[in-house]
Amino acid sequence: MTRLKQAARAKQRADKRAKELVKNATEAFDLAVVEALGAGLKPAQVATTTGYSYETIRRIARAHEVERLREPTVTSRKKVDPAAAHNRQPGPNADS
Repeated sequence: MTRLKQAARAKQRADKRAKELVKNATEAFDLAVVEALGAGLKPAQVATTTGYSYETIRRIARAHEVERLREPTVTSRKKVDPAAAHNRQPGPNADS
């Protein structure tokens, strides 16, 4: 086997191990975030503690169906009245 083939195979094995490590670390991190939120920490506190963004913590919480601390205060028009989104008239500055 040539040195090039050996290096390619070694890199492929390393890539596979790295993917497994990342997957395992991600699962462990997600579990720790869910546990912290379940223990009463707020997403902003978890974000500050971990160094990850609030949005990342929010996405993990939603993916694991963690209950919201409060209901959303803003709802899109599409969710309130789906027909309104289709019947919307163009604004006065819309090009024709």
